[in-house]
Amino acid sequence: MNILAIGAHLDDIELACGGILAKAVKEGHKVKMVVMTDSSYQNFDGTVLRTVDEAMTEGRAAAKKLGVEDLVVLNFPNKNVPYNGSTVESLDAIMSEFKPDYIFTHWIFDTHQDHKNTAQSTISAARYMYNIFMYEPIPPSGRSYHPFRAQVYFDISDTIDQKLESLKEHRSQHAKYGEQWIEAVEGRAKIRGFENGCKYAEAFEAVRVSLKI
Repeated sequence: MNILAIGAHLDDIELACGGILAKAVKEGHKVKMVVMTDSSYQNFDGTVLRTVDEAMTEGRAAAKKLGVEDLVVLNFPNKNVPYNGSTVESLDAIMSEFKPDYIFTHWIFDTHQDHKNTAQSTISAARYMYNIFMYEPIPPSGRSYHPFRAQVYFDISDTIDQKLESLKEHRSQHAKYGEQWIEAVEGRAKIRGFENGCKYAEAFEAVRVSLKI
């Protein structure tokens, strides 16, 4: 199978579906990660919080921890990813070439503007496709007024360590949010695992699913 994960920033994909991507690689599936921005950013007062070199180095190292070699970083502006023809057509071109069987992207009700616009762009680009799943948001992702509905679960008990190690490769973010960030991600996976009858799991909300009997 071909599995495509689309995120606004370098670390979004690892946070949300790193476990299932690592598992897919182990099982011999083709995995592609697409990130909309170079993920460098600064505070409103001009303080640089993450340089381009830092973000790219961390992102490549994190993908490597998951076993993913196919990482594409697009050049849309961080904090200002649009939802328009440019973003939709960029993703449409990637999907047309890669032909994904499964697509993972952000939750449409995420309050972070980049996450929401990436989700909308992905859904529009995948208008003729099925098996589209939206990530469960976790801080520092924007918290919403709308509840996330955990509908689809994937057991990641055998890849949770890879997921957490990939997050630690984002050293600038690990330093910013501390070890509690890693512990929170693990805790969420443990809760979803309990709900799913396993040790660790990732949960998603479905856009469209194709079932065969």
